[in-house]
Amino acid sequence: MDLPSGRYRILAYREFHDVPRLMHVADGASQHWILDCPFDDARDAYPQVYRVYPVHADAEGTAHALEQHTPERRPMSGSLPVDRLQFDETRRAWFDLP
Repeated sequence: MDLPSGRYRILAYREFHDVPRLMHVADGASQHWILDCPFDDARDAYPQVYRVYPVHADAEGTAHALEQHTPERRPMSGSLPVDRLQFDETRRAWFDLP
């Protein structure tokens, strides 16, 4: 499943290298996702793709969603190239997805 175009609020994030690398985000319709771009030790670099995981916002709080996130516990719904996201100037509050 691809994320629909629009503006996404970054509710919480962890790991930051140029951009947030692990984020809990929500769109205008209050649908929530985790975007995960973990460091690749073998390549000694971050990948250029976020893995996208749906989150049921009514069942988990923002902090809880990131604390409990492990790829093994959630089905991945798709991927998204990092360079498609157009971040706000701080790169921490929101991003647009054209």
